[in-house]
Amino acid sequence: MMNNNFLDELTAGSSPTNMQIGYFFMRILLGINLFFHGFMRIIQPGGVAVWEEPMAATFQGTFLPMIIVHAFLNMIPYIEVVLGAMTILGFYTRWALLAGISFYVLLMFGHTVRQNWSGVHIVMHYGFYYWVLLVLIGQNWLALDNRRAIKNST
Repeated sequence: MMNNNFLDELTAGSSPTNMQIGYFFMRILLGINLFFHGFMRIIQPGGVAVWEEPMAATFQGTFLPMIIVHAFLNMIPYIEVVLGAMTILGFYTRWALLAGISFYVLLMFGHTVRQNWSGVHIVMHYGFYYWVLLVLIGQNWLALDNRRAIKNST
């Protein structure tokens, strides 16, 4: 059972506002989405290759060198797991959000090279979610960042 000091550190010691509660759930939703995108690709029978190989085939005929396509596609699930976990936990939230939106910029590039305009539309939505979380970062509640902030202030 957690003691009150630990919970106070995570929540910054005060009752959350509706904005903070909303931010928390938005952060959790985005983090879970990103985390499980990668996690399920990693643990599926056959591993990442089951997803990566057909995805790489969609880049055939583009100007991108296939060696770079394969390398990046193989890294994607691991990037998703790390950034998703950091977002869920509120651990270095600002850096996780900046890395996440940068990651989606790279995904946007891939979709536009393939002329996958429906994929571009989806990436735009994720970009908006990241923008909202970055703009409202001051509302970050129930996060490991709060524990670090309190320890740094003492």
